[in-house]
Amino acid sequence: METLVLPTELERHVFELCVCSRPETVPTLMLVAWRVKEWVEPFLYRTLITLPLLLVDRYPMLTERTLSTVLRSKPPAFFHNSVRHLFVYTFRSDFVKFVLSICTGVQNLWSFQASNLLVDLSVKPLPLKRLHTTPMPLFLNVSPSDPLFSRLTHLELMGSPKEDIDISATLALLPRLTHLAFNENHTAMLISSYNSVLHNCTSLLVLVSLRGRSFATSSLHEEYEDDLLQDSRFVVVTIGCLWFEDWQMEVLNGTGYWNQAEAFIAKRRAGEIDATEYMIPYCTS
Repeated sequence: METLVLPTELERHVFELCVCSRPETVPTLMLVAWRVKEWVEPFLYRTLITLPLLLVDRYPMLTERTLSTVLRSKPPAFFHNSVRHLFVYTFRSDFVKFVLSICTGVQNLWSFQASNLLVDLSVKPLPLKRLHTTPMPLFLNVSPSDPLFSRLTHLELMGSPKEDIDISATLALLPRLTHLAFNENHTAMLISSYNSVLHNCTSLLVLVSLRGRSFATSSLHEEYEDDLLQDSRFVVVTIGCLWFEDWQMEVLNGTGYWNQAEAFIAKRRAGEIDATEYMIPYCTS
């Protein structure tokens, strides 16, 4: 009986599809053959997470010390070509700076400290498409036309700028921004920013107000202005404390709050959801 041999390109494609759908299988598949190891090992580092408390289902969770060791174990070019998603939960700016100096091909970044460091890195910008960070000082000190923002489509801002600082002009002029979220329970100081961005950012498709708790729909009109509530791109998502799980699922299969907001807006425009409804109960499934 003749043995079926797959073309090398097809064989590689099969293994890559497998590790994309089930990242946890990478270590096992690396043992199949040397050629397979070469193909799938970069996927082991596609998504890197440092988080001190929560366990991760699909991706390896690394301590700062372990990640530092890993990033020193191979040439920087390897990590430039491998790492695409970074979740760095730490307040140590020196550690984040080191990670970003190695993972120069990252496209999706979550970090409290990134806002400060990206100002310096704008000289040689990262190819970011998705960014989760604090608004200051990045969106005060860097021009919206800077190459750092040239690919950015999804932006989540954690916290708010000082009351006397308006960053809405910068946000409204980001060239490719389609999805914007404000992760801040004290919404009163951000209402003007919401309205300004919606009015001036022609590329924006979704604006999300992330909330830590549920509240009555009727209270929306007490907290948000009528002009804001009349814009079909605006939604409120009660994500609670699931921000980490959401980021993970968004990377894995695109089922995070961005996708839920898009689906909600589409149904509202189609008349499947009442036009006066704006609050989305977050779904974890």
